[in-house]
Amino acid sequence: MATAFTGTALVVGAGIAGLATALRLARSRWEVVVLDHGAPRDPVPITGPDRHAARRLAALPHDLRYETRHSRVAALHPDQFGVTVAFHDHDDEWFDIVVCAQPCCEAERLPGLRLETWSRDHVALLYRAVRDTGLPLSAAELLADAFDIHTDDRAALAWWETTLKPHAIRRAFTRVR
Repeated sequence: MATAFTGTALVVGAGIAGLATALRLARSRWEVVVLDHGAPRDPVPITGPDRHAARRLAALPHDLRYETRHSRVAALHPDQFGVTVAFHDHDDEWFDIVVCAQPCCEAERLPGLRLETWSRDHVALLYRAVRDTGLPLSAAELLADAFDIHTDDRAALAWWETTLKPHAIRRAFTRVR
């Protein structure tokens, strides 16, 4: 028995964390759009801690479908139910959730969006979680797990934050300098 469609997600960033998020959400029946600012044929750079994440990504099924666009976000407008995204090169579009998985998205600096934690309403800053924890694939997997567990986006993001933040705090105290 096939699972029903869950929602629409915009993932900004086609690095390891962004692709892991897209694959994991697609596996959970989300319709996913991935934004990448590079040229269509640019390879995704896999360096440092992303190498370990890439090895783990290979375990995911390969028959997943998601759309890739080479575009940029001009503005985010969260509402009670999701986020309207203004793009620099085509019409605005509404998504249930937006996941910023790369720093150049600069979601924190977009007009009308003041983020004091990792998320606000339906926007998740995966990059900040990855930066704080150093666990790119785990952060992406936990985010997608949150949307599987909770039917409400806000509850899912709140669960994700409370699950991931202890790792960030623990890692900050155990980091070797």
